[in-house]
Amino acid sequence: MTNPPLTVIEPGIGGARSADIDEDGLPTDLRFHDDISLSPLDGVFAARITSVDTANDMAFADLGCGLQGVMNLRRAKLRVKGPNSRKVHSIKDCVTEGERLLVQVIAEPGTQEAKAVSITPRPRLMGRYMVAEAGTSRLNFSKDLPPRTLKALESDLKPFAQNATLIVRSRAERAPVEAVIAEAERLTVALAAPTDTPGLVHAFSPLEKALLAAPDANNQTNDAAIMVEGGSAFADAKAIASKHWPDLLDRLSPYKGSDPAFDHYGVNEAIDEALSPRIELPSGGWISITETPAMTVVDVNMGSAFKGGSASDAKVQVNLEAALATLYHLRFQDIGGLVVVDFIDMSAKGAARELMSLIERMARTDRVPLNHTGLSTFGLVEFARKRSGVSLKGRMQAPGLPRRRASAVAIDLLRRGAHLGRSKTHGALIVSGPDPVINWIKAHSAFLDELKQTSHRDVELMLGSEPDVFLRGG
Repeated sequence: MTNPPLTVIEPGIGGARSADIDEDGLPTDLRFHDDISLSPLDGVFAARITSVDTANDMAFADLGCGLQGVMNLRRAKLRVKGPNSRKVHSIKDCVTEGERLLVQVIAEPGTQEAKAVSITPRPRLMGRYMVAEAGTSRLNFSKDLPPRTLKALESDLKPFAQNATLIVRSRAERAPVEAVIAEAERLTVALAAPTDTPGLVHAFSPLEKALLAAPDANNQTNDAAIMVEGGSAFADAKAIASKHWPDLLDRLSPYKGSDPAFDHYGVNEAIDEALSPRIELPSGGWISITETPAMTVVDVNMGSAFKGGSASDAKVQVNLEAALATLYHLRFQDIGGLVVVDFIDMSAKGAARELMSLIERMARTDRVPLNHTGLSTFGLVEFARKRSGVSLKGRMQAPGLPRRRASAVAIDLLRRGAHLGRSKTHGALIVSGPDPVINWIKAHSAFLDELKQTSHRDVELMLGSEPDVFLRGG
């Protein structure tokens, strides 16, 4: 039995989370809605240009709130309109030091980088009924809107499009005219904010972001429920909807379960699976998803899938399950950029065609643009998925630091010990290091005996936070 799709919103300290649940009860999309103090992404700021780097065609800006922004030449060119844009050859043709302007944060640095956030001088605010963009003056309507809606809105919206571009979305058809006009005013006022002092100009609250991100069922009807956990949060959601987006009111309902909503709908379980080193497949195979700065690599492994069947059939089954799992996790974990999947080599007739047919069907269900290649001679399929933010692993896990093997550290210590033992300074030779290193040396006592013989000294092992070799006077 299938159930209508729904969106579950879980408010929390510092932000909110929301997840879409499909007809089969499977969480398909996970979103984080951070408070602006934790993540400036999409926030609009009054900025002051602090320096212009002509050598690298970069401009740096003070955004207030302790934030520094950086703008490249391509984005800076958005400030230059008309024929003059062809005369732009350098960042200095677009901005000047000390200049004040309105900007929007469009990307954040990586978790280990202490760099400036990327900014654009043409802020673009995504409302529920329309999109408002600074820099031009235009009023556009979605082609899906009927003539009667255009007639009801056009004259009232024109004044707000004098200093901004307004793109009215198809959702405006289901909203009261007053709500659409109010959103146009709210967004254009933010885009016309004064820039005298660097600082935040506009940001949606976490609960507002969660409501804005909730999709319509099938992207066309408005019967997809939005369930909000917590009585006070539900009351806040109703107040927000009543004030800004009244067409959402009938879709809102409180979550009444005794367990946390994300536990009840399996979202936390799906997060744990996504963050694990390997994702198990029903057949006994498994996949691993590894993100690197350049790409994401998915490795498909047979595991125990050989048991109880032919190798040829098992390979096909594991690959099909791996394709489903990969496409699910690209969406659920919000993995963007280049993704390379290393499938198991198959020899069964028609297996490659069956695999690519499945990939083609599943790729169409992703809400984010997803392109892919065919299956290469080496069993590789490449995906290019539009990056919309930080992936789940990028948000939840710190990148692993390079670590040397305990054996390599131990051998290096023994080598350094042999060199130090030949010095004319008297004293016992102390070999110090973390527990795994010292245990390795103890397990290979013959090497320790060799060090004693070659150095003609007493050798002592000592636990320490960092590997070291030194002499202690005797």
